[in-house]
Amino acid sequence: MKRTYKPLLVTVLGCALFYGGTAAGSTVDWTPLLESWEDGCAQSEEWGQLRRNLVTYPEGSLYPEVNEIVLPDAYKESLGEIELFERNSDYSGYRLAAKNGEYYGLPVESFVFYLGNSNGISVLLIEFSAPIADVQERLSNIEYTLVSHDSGSYQAQLMTDEEADKAMLMCDLSV
Repeated sequence: MKRTYKPLLVTVLGCALFYGGTAAGSTVDWTPLLESWEDGCAQSEEWGQLRRNLVTYPEGSLYPEVNEIVLPDAYKESLGEIELFERNSDYSGYRLAAKNGEYYGLPVESFVFYLGNSNGISVLLIEFSAPIADVQERLSNIEYTLVSHDSGSYQAQLMTDEEADKAMLMCDLSV
């Protein structure tokens, strides 16, 4: 008697493709964590924890080292690894790739952190994978207010790089 596993194999593969496609296609909405930026670059509790835990400063070192991603699981699972992409005497640049994420319906490509080497530099960026005109149009209805603190005045700003056709929302929290 010859057994065939073809029906079982088709069923297993079909389920894997269906459930894998559903999970891979789900979109994570970053708006709730980042809408606090509308109020002078204020940081939500979750975003503040991410920023504080992303890097650590080893004892006696001016240069931060990659630490860990601290976020609720739904957000954490939608990010790639922490990439150190730039280091110089003043700051280090870190990037977190976003997988299927959006901010006000715009596709998010990555989150970038420029963190000072013990000098107070702290610049945060959301990089979008949509054309500049789409980002400008979608965010034109969002009011980003300027808020003054003891350490300075802060406001989220839309930045563009025409050469790379890239739009970014920036919060410069440097002191």
